[in-house]
Amino acid sequence: MSSDRPISEFSASMSARSLGDMSELGSIQIGVDIISAVRRNLGFLRTVADSHWLHCESTLSEAIRRYEELWMPLISDLMVAGASPPMILPPLDVEWVWFCHTLNPSYPTVYAEDVKEMQGDLSKVVRFGETVKAMELEKTKQLWHRTFRQPYEKAGGGIIMELGRAVTSNPLAYWEASDSDVNTKYKSMMSRFVLEVCVFMQLKAQKQPLQQDSSHEFLRLRTLRCHRELKLDQPISRLNDDSWHKAWHLYCEFGTKGVVLEVRRPNGHCFKGSIIKKATTFKWNDLIRAPSLTLERQLNQNLKVVVSITPPVQAPYLLKCVPDKVIDDSGAMVSDVVLKMNQYRPQEGRWLSRTVLDHGGRECFVICIRVGGGFWRRGGETPLPVKWEDRVIEIREGSWSYIAGSIGRTPEKVVGTATPKQPLEEFKAAWKFSTGDELMVQWDTSTPKPAFSFVLTNPTSESSVRLVKGQQKLYQEPRLDGEGQEEEEEDEDDDGFVTMIRYTNEDPTGRATALLNWKLLVIELLPEEDAVLALLLCVSILRSVSEMKKEDVGNLLIRRRMKEMKIGLRDWGSIMLHPSSKSSTTSSPYLQPWYWNVETVMASNSVDHPTRQPASSYLPVEGGDKLYKQGIIS
Repeated sequence: MSSDRPISEFSASMSARSLGDMSELGSIQIGVDIISAVRRNLGFLRTVADSHWLHCESTLSEAIRRYEELWMPLISDLMVAGASPPMILPPLDVEWVWFCHTLNPSYPTVYAEDVKEMQGDLSKVVRFGETVKAMELEKTKQLWHRTFRQPYEKAGGGIIMELGRAVTSNPLAYWEASDSDVNTKYKSMMSRFVLEVCVFMQLKAQKQPLQQDSSHEFLRLRTLRCHRELKLDQPISRLNDDSWHKAWHLYCEFGTKGVVLEVRRPNGHCFKGSIIKKATTFKWNDLIRAPSLTLERQLNQNLKVVVSITPPVQAPYLLKCVPDKVIDDSGAMVSDVVLKMNQYRPQEGRWLSRTVLDHGGRECFVICIRVGGGFWRRGGETPLPVKWEDRVIEIREGSWSYIAGSIGRTPEKVVGTATPKQPLEEFKAAWKFSTGDELMVQWDTSTPKPAFSFVLTNPTSESSVRLVKGQQKLYQEPRLDGEGQEEEEEDEDDDGFVTMIRYTNEDPTGRATALLNWKLLVIELLPEEDAVLALLLCVSILRSVSEMKKEDVGNLLIRRRMKEMKIGLRDWGSIMLHPSSKSSTTSSPYLQPWYWNVETVMASNSVDHPTRQPASSYLPVEGGDKLYKQGIIS
């Protein structure tokens, strides 16, 4: 499709003379045009490569149908109508088929034969990345609506204006499909799949004004699972023409199962709430089986809705660590229940524990941090801090084995360890990982505001990793103040974010494979990045920073399980709402990428507030607050 862009750009000049008659200046002009066209072509091909929905067989079949049965007849009619045709822009899927059409091995002969009936000026067709006015894009949408009675856009192919050019809208979050998943070796981890969803609504043109009851009606969107508190509303009365309007643009986990659309009206003047007049359900499995990944429903006599999705793709893993109870050397929680089961033989050793939960609240790993050795007995004998070199970190795969209520044992399988080692002179801390990696932490105190830096090395690995403070590459959040200038950046040491950028032969410029927040122990990582390595990094950095600053910066001294929000009410990362969706809930931090408002989102997932607990709230048998302060911050 885009192969004929250069042709359209200088076809007028070529018609007047042959290539042999062109002057040197004319040749230079063509060269410049070719370079511009090549750049646009590369941008278009990059967009197609990143549009995973275009790689699905059913989507391609529908795109070919739309190209042959809708787009080409439309262009033909516009070109032979006699009047000056408007500037029009093909949808992304149609343009991709058009591009492939022009790549016919017999091009340009076959392509020219196919389009010979179009006598008009094909330069009136605006291609990807070319300059276009917003009004022209809107006229294209209206023309499509009037001609085909269908929405112009599809999920994954949204068009926006950017610097005077029509381009596809960028994903809301870092959403990049991976070919491999190195974490399949961990049976406790469950893959996460995400799809893009667009909901369109059309109100039939009314000859008479809507009745009083109907004028207050609105359309509500809910999910079947995972985010039961979600309620997105769109008033129906604002649809004052016969065109399609994009009501919502979302990113949903496949586990949400689908969406429910309800036509509602207020429940009178004396009562709050609303009542349902009509409802319909769109399940993801039904949409996937639909030929075009799109379904249309008539909700009532006047209102019609269309839901379009992209094929689900594997999304990044989401992991967070929550505090849990103190355990002994055997992995059993320190409690009277275990003491009785052991025939009152004292429990030896003291370890801090953290339970790793995934996006759905499932237990994946248990992190054990060794702090003390010895026993606790009434009469004065208490556990003592272990030597510095023995303060190891273990990651055990699986969930707790609960003995009675919330008292349990850690899983037996150890899949990762971190051992402190003597750092080189220019570093303040160093760790040796069982993965073969070594972490070194530096704290520069020569500046007015001391700053940390982190180095990860692995001489046996074919790739290398750079740890960069803050949210880097596609994890960056665009923040602008009222005047359009970037806000002053926060202290990156204070926010706790570190981006893992991995360099390989395939990605020599580096690819962000994980975003860590070592302060809150929260991780997002691509399937190709090792979850255990990311967890070891998070905990080791937190241990080192706590010891250097002589303060509990990450609440490691908390030694009890935090009560989590009920699963299914507002599961982490289950729904994200694109800013283009006009809704009062667009700014809700729970419908945005978690790292935009990490403290708010993480706090919302816990019923208890993760503040430091007084020493009196812990049992003496655990070893006392002094033991853990010595083991963590001194």
